[in-house]
Amino acid sequence: MKKDKESGGYKRLKRRANITLILIIILAIIACRWDIAVRTYTVDTGKNAEFTKILLITDLHSSYYGSGEKELIKQIDKISPEVILLGGDICDDKVPHERTWALLENIGSRYPCYYVAGNHEYWSGEAGEIKEKIRSYGVDVLVNEKRDIEINGKKITLYGLEDPEYFGTYGINEHWAAALEALNADVDKTALNVLLTHRPDGADYYKNSSFDISLCGHAHGGQVRIPYILNGLYAPNQGWLPKYAGGEYVFEHHKMIVSRGLCRNTLPRVFNRPELVVVEVK
Repeated sequence: MKKDKESGGYKRLKRRANITLILIIILAIIACRWDIAVRTYTVDTGKNAEFTKILLITDLHSSYYGSGEKELIKQIDKISPEVILLGGDICDDKVPHERTWALLENIGSRYPCYYVAGNHEYWSGEAGEIKEKIRSYGVDVLVNEKRDIEINGKKITLYGLEDPEYFGTYGINEHWAAALEALNADVDKTALNVLLTHRPDGADYYKNSSFDISLCGHAHGGQVRIPYILNGLYAPNQGWLPKYAGGEYVFEHHKMIVSRGLCRNTLPRVFNRPELVVVEVK
């Protein structure tokens, strides 16, 4: 009788352990999903302008999205953006660039595309060559300069700010700040003005500028997230518990949107799916 009770208790314990293990596995699968999320932000600038479907792509790092990047291209075509902004670290300093070229070869001739460099393009030691290759696919490369864009009667002024690595340092420096100020001095405040820049840690500069919106990447979503509790564990140039890991940040006269990026090469992303960001300006 005693053995039967012990046997029954063991079976119950084993069953609970199995259920717990299954739940842990399910949670791990959900937490570490690597399929693409599409997040849409609607921005009302209060100006007489409408420019819908801006697609922000950042921090691809030449990650694999199927043969010829078909998974990523399928999502882009489903979104059907009016313009694509490439916010740096599209290439990597360690991973070969062929996957990035496959993506740009497909989208560069079909969508208006604009690019600014990130730190990893500079770390590769091939920034000049990378920019020329990107241009060869019909993508406009912005180096501390602006573009007046008109598509289907909709107008926007885009400003492209180089990464601090362009000026020789990993962190934000006075030369980077001066380049930003030079762009800001050229802003027509009656127009819709968008700043494309790799670094969200320049938020204190952006929020005091005349740009309506800044679009960034670099933080990789803080790598590890806990929904509704922790927006990001660690981000480059911000350290632990970064303030600007990913999402929309609203200041008095400015909005900053930070993409969590598409990199899925090495470190696991926990509750932090790779993402494409759609910005609808109304």
